[in-house]
Amino acid sequence: MSRTSNCRTDYVKTVKTARWECRTRPIYGWGSVGSKQNSTAGWIEWEGERFEFKDAPSCSEKNWGGAFPRKCATYLLRHRFLLQCNIFEGTSGEVTLTAAGGVRQLPGPAGSEKQENAALIGVHSDGIFYEFVPWNGIVNWEISPWGYWHMSAENEKHLVELEARAKYLGTPILAPTVEAGLAPACIDTCSGVLKLQMWERRQDGTRGKVILKVTSDMAAVEAGGGPWFTNWKGKTSAPELLRRALRVPIDLDAVYNSVPFFKPPGL
Repeated sequence: MSRTSNCRTDYVKTVKTARWECRTRPIYGWGSVGSKQNSTAGWIEWEGERFEFKDAPSCSEKNWGGAFPRKCATYLLRHRFLLQCNIFEGTSGEVTLTAAGGVRQLPGPAGSEKQENAALIGVHSDGIFYEFVPWNGIVNWEISPWGYWHMSAENEKHLVELEARAKYLGTPILAPTVEAGLAPACIDTCSGVLKLQMWERRQDGTRGKVILKVTSDMAAVEAGGGPWFTNWKGKTSAPELLRRALRVPIDLDAVYNSVPFFKPPGL
């Protein structure tokens, strides 16, 4: 198996025709079960073979603005990773996972190169949303250039850990970059083997009651940026004062509309 720079791969067969039609219906989303998430109905036709689906869980990525997160200015894209899964074994209820991280450039004057590590883990399980982000706890990760993802995080009430491995080399995908437009800067597979565990957090910070212990062999996993050749270990958290500030509800649209020249690309 091999990858080439034009996003072709011998991992999957290249076909002459592919078509699709889909509709989405909000179910739940980040931070609130009553907020927006997607349930999809429709079909995909691959070289004349049609696959139909109804009420299938789905995930849509955000508008990345000017480009994907960066890691090193001399390359197209800095480190980035993503894990997403809606199908799990070991539970009778609904479970969805979204976890991601990268090195992102902070808003600032033109030419500013101030950056920060950013990462998060979000789990929906049986109608409850568990959020692990820098402003409510600590997120740690170790990611290989391809094939291995490990993350752990904690907030005031819970601990979470996930580990994923790729069985195959994956498929290059085109990603938006500042320097080269769309370029094959990420690798994906939807056949990742994933283990997800979550616990109640005791007062001393140790693991308490098991809340969730599930597995999947249908996880979407991604790594990109660089190129990078060794495992990337990272950690992100926020000072207490900043945590409190980030919890204050702010209408960003109203803020940026009043000072549009500070608005980041894509927002």
